[in-house]
Amino acid sequence: MAPIIRFIGRSGSGKTTLLSEVVRLLLEDGLRIAVFKHAHHRVDVDRKGKDSFRFAAAGASCVTVVSPEKVATFEAPPQEPGLLDLARRVSGDVDLILAEGFHGVDTPYFLLLSADARDVPTEAGELLGVIGNGTGDGDAAALQRDNPAAVARCVSAWLAARQGDNEFESALRDAEAFHGHLCPGQVLGVRLALLGCRAAGVDDPRHSKKLITWVEIDRCGADAVQTVTGCKPGRRTLKLIDYGKLAATFLNTETGVAVRVVARSASRELAAERFPALERREAQMAAYRTLPDEDLFLLERVEVELGEFDKPGKPVMRVVCTVCAEEVNDNRHVDGDDGPLCRACAGGAYYRRPAADAKVELPW
Repeated sequence: MAPIIRFIGRSGSGKTTLLSEVVRLLLEDGLRIAVFKHAHHRVDVDRKGKDSFRFAAAGASCVTVVSPEKVATFEAPPQEPGLLDLARRVSGDVDLILAEGFHGVDTPYFLLLSADARDVPTEAGELLGVIGNGTGDGDAAALQRDNPAAVARCVSAWLAARQGDNEFESALRDAEAFHGHLCPGQVLGVRLALLGCRAAGVDDPRHSKKLITWVEIDRCGADAVQTVTGCKPGRRTLKLIDYGKLAATFLNTETGVAVRVVARSASRELAAERFPALERREAQMAAYRTLPDEDLFLLERVEVELGEFDKPGKPVMRVVCTVCAEEVNDNRHVDGDDGPLCRACAGGAYYRRPAADAKVELPW
């Protein structure tokens, strides 16, 4: 997801005027910018009498109007989307999202105050600057409304400092693209996989040939682990052992070091506790992004046996089942009285064959 910086303050504090100039200056630096504004009152950009209004009145849930200069889409969602929901819509197309308003969302922000304000109210997220009363707050800069260039420089400096955290953000973008959407399970899975690779001593897992991973769940987190590690079932480097747990084991085949990482069961409750102002899903997204690894995961050293028939590479052996005549690779058979049996014919099938008269329409 593209980074988000909010500009918050009371109505009439000058947020829109300042933000407009900051956007212009950042665009001159070559950044691709998206802007979201939160309005507490009704917004009627799609007025009665307009064609788009008529289409919406007829029942369309989404109406898009296209002209040579602009494209406008009007939606009537069942509930107001949150800032992170909006950000996910544009993340692949922009370098930075600037938002006006959206209190309580855990992102960096600038706070605009009146000239006579003395107290700096608390707000979720990292305070980058206090604008308007001539004083900062801790590490936050003291800035002025009439100096948007200083605010733009502060934004650029934050982006530059953030480059060191790009591994996590890049992994999140890749996970979102692979999985189809970004959800709490994906964020937690990315964090889990990054931690596991570091602990196993694999610095560049996607280009490494010394990593084998076992994943213990068949949900969103499994896709995240696959994306971060580059391990794949088809290469025999990703092995799914479905215990129904958000957990994975990472083996460094070069050193023999194996570590198992498990998501703590209390992580959901911790998210609600740390971010009480957010909805459940948004609280989890914020917590899983920002909380320390030790608050989210258990890490243990383990031993795993990578047998000769489990290693990457070509099949070591093949046999033919004496019942179904299907080929079985790499010792996945059972020795029967009359010869080798596949596990399905030996009584372990996940499927069953219907009555003999059932037919399948063959596509050829």
